[in-house]
Amino acid sequence: MFRGRPQRSKSRIVDYRHLNEVLSKDPRRGKILITRRPPFEVKAPNVRKVWVTKVPHPEAVPPTKLHVIEQIIWNQLNKTASDVILDAFEYLMIENGVEPTLRFVGKMRDMTLMRDSEFYVTVSNGLDERVLNILRRIVE
Repeated sequence: MFRGRPQRSKSRIVDYRHLNEVLSKDPRRGKILITRRPPFEVKAPNVRKVWVTKVPHPEAVPPTKLHVIEQIIWNQLNKTASDVILDAFEYLMIENGVEPTLRFVGKMRDMTLMRDSEFYVTVSNGLDERVLNILRRIVE
């Protein structure tokens, strides 16, 4: 029997328009944001940003380099307990395909569980219902 944290009733899949609410939860706790938004657009304290883009930039990670994103998240989680917010799910899905992206989400969820952190995924209402249901099974 798994003896982890108690089950939460609140959803870990959030409408992308509520990102700022997730970022402002528990301001004392660090956050790691995997996002398509450029770093200068996110104005939240205590947030480590992982900018996912094809544009060459020192603060950017290409969307097809999921292993690089995983390593950044793992390194940060080992430094300090932080909540992880994936705000680029659809973009990663377009660039990598549905299955690899869902596997990536599963790994992110497991890493956050191991470090007693929260994991959130923001989505838009354009996401296919089948994919959304699978995502719910993985995240919640």
